[in-house]
Amino acid sequence: MTLTDAYAQAAAPILASTLAEPLDLVSFGARRNGRALSRPLTLSVPAGTVLGVVGPNGVGKSSLLGAIAHSGVQSYGRMAYGGADLSGLGPRRRARIVSLLSQDLRAPDELRVRELVQVGAHSSGRSHPAAAVEEALGELGIGELAERSFGSLSGGQRQLAQIARVLAQRTPVVVVDEPTSALDLFHQRVIEQTLRRLGNEGRIVIAALHDLSLALNACTKILLLDPEGGSHSGDPVEVLRPELVHAAYGVRTAIHTTPQGRSFLTHAEH
Repeated sequence: MTLTDAYAQAAAPILASTLAEPLDLVSFGARRNGRALSRPLTLSVPAGTVLGVVGPNGVGKSSLLGAIAHSGVQSYGRMAYGGADLSGLGPRRRARIVSLLSQDLRAPDELRVRELVQVGAHSSGRSHPAAAVEEALGELGIGELAERSFGSLSGGQRQLAQIARVLAQRTPVVVVDEPTSALDLFHQRVIEQTLRRLGNEGRIVIAALHDLSLALNACTKILLLDPEGGSHSGDPVEVLRPELVHAAYGVRTAIHTTPQGRSFLTHAEH
């Protein structure tokens, strides 16, 4: 068994699924040691949505994403994709629908980048996995890293390699936790464009983000988690309006829009 095969066997098999189905969360949330980490969340996420999950540190963004992906985080309530209840599924069956980029970017140091991305392409059941690998590497502009070992990469390069793995899996629901945290300005822009492309293809993207300007431009919907355990969801400019941001973060802000249509959020004067 090759190193790639061994790593792929450890990963949950992910099979391509029909797009254009909604993801429904009903009284859903993350829990630890039997204790709910936030109030129950009821939310329907239509196909084609790029949902930005935002909020201050400690409100449970990563826990919620981990519960959705069934990745080391317990959940309560119901989660359904296209009407099919996923709440009782084990991680392997659930992973046929949901793929995850977590904040933990670890992989075997000796694994080559191409082999890591192949893990995603092969586990998705695609008929042309080699093409999926090249497409993912090309979209992120990291073809020159393909033969590098994972252990030789910088933090940002590791993040891009893991994002390429997720892209090659091509699941209908893509969950990404802080996908731009270690990236330079150029690659932040690449990831923003990639998130929008996935939504335009009919996929559902759920992204935990700290950069509220990125959330304004990349996302079609926002879920704001506040420190009291509540939440607000809706269009980006509506949810990230100054009074809600101040209530959640304790910071006064304003939204500005450039003539080119890009929005950014700044600190406002008192």
